[in-house]
Amino acid sequence: MQLLVYCRFRCLHGVLDRELFDNIFVLFKGGSLAKNNRLTETLGTSENWQPGGQHWWRPYPAKVFVLLLTVTGVTGCDRVVTELVDPNAHLPPCVEQSCDCGDFISQDLAQLVLDDGWGDPHNLDGDGNGRACERLPQTTPALDWETYFSNNPHVALGNPSHAGQENIDNYLLDREQYVLSYSQSQGRLRWASWIVSRDWMGGTERQNNFRPDGGLPGGTYQVTPRDYTNSGYDRGHMVPSADRTATERDNSATFLMSNIFPQTAENNRGPWRELEEYCRDLIYQQGKTVYIIGGIYGQQRPIANNSVIPPSRTWKVVVIFDGDPTVDNVTSRTETIAVDMPNSTRIEPQWQTYQTSIDRIELATGYDLLSDVPEAIQAGLESRRSNY
Repeated sequence: MQLLVYCRFRCLHGVLDRELFDNIFVLFKGGSLAKNNRLTETLGTSENWQPGGQHWWRPYPAKVFVLLLTVTGVTGCDRVVTELVDPNAHLPPCVEQSCDCGDFISQDLAQLVLDDGWGDPHNLDGDGNGRACERLPQTTPALDWETYFSNNPHVALGNPSHAGQENIDNYLLDREQYVLSYSQSQGRLRWASWIVSRDWMGGTERQNNFRPDGGLPGGTYQVTPRDYTNSGYDRGHMVPSADRTATERDNSATFLMSNIFPQTAENNRGPWRELEEYCRDLIYQQGKTVYIIGGIYGQQRPIANNSVIPPSRTWKVVVIFDGDPTVDNVTSRTETIAVDMPNSTRIEPQWQTYQTSIDRIELATGYDLLSDVPEAIQAGLESRRSNY
């Protein structure tokens, strides 16, 4: 916290240059500074940052520094403070585990990771020529023009990929129970958006009637439950069956194969399920309503005779409401959860391990999340790292 205060103090006085910024990172990450360094000349040695050090902020409790950061906000320093809180804020979430080329939607994004650190810890530059993942598309694909507008409450906060009825790889399925974007070339959804409240909960049993989705356009490959047989993957729900138990019709809608994606058992039955249950606990135990956007990206070895491409990453954004889940009820104090986790057999059991910011999910996917929320509020919510 003292580092944040010092950073803010220097920003206010216009003297926080790149060298000081880099050296603050060394301290923030628990390192030590060499003698005769410019930061040690200004602050003294690293020992002075320990309890009992000599600096003016030592007598004050942590709450004072939180207040100081709040009341001295300066636009030019916001990025500095954000990156001190989350040093990887400018990078996709995979860097906190292990990235590979399948985790990126563009070569530019892989190059950003390669150029950010020392060496090539993620093995993105196989031939050592300084270019990462050269077989990927060069740049992140631009979003489609937004041509389809829905009054469905499940997309009240925005259509992340501008999905519509024209692009078969960004095809919008607009249902009473949820809304999702589907990709024909990948044989799987891209994202889904849905509301969970007591109105959607009941005593209906799980229907288990996995089946092709007749709502997809003619000529689309119809993924079947058999396509997952002996694939090594679960038939993972994006919109959970347990989020739609008011009626048999609602629950049955979650078993359409357009809502299913190849998910490792360790992800599906581990942190992914734990987060699903946590969201339902918010409803049952605290009376909340949640607005959820969940999705997948990246690619692994295809299944179903190359018709279905398993994702390498799964993500979810949860917006928590006390009242109706509408744009008008989103404020700068609205609570959000954001996670991005590997679709891997090697995964931690706690979903909290994979918390990140909405901004970083947008960077990794190319989507525009919460796009209908006013920009000033949206910017604050999206830059904030989830912390539960």
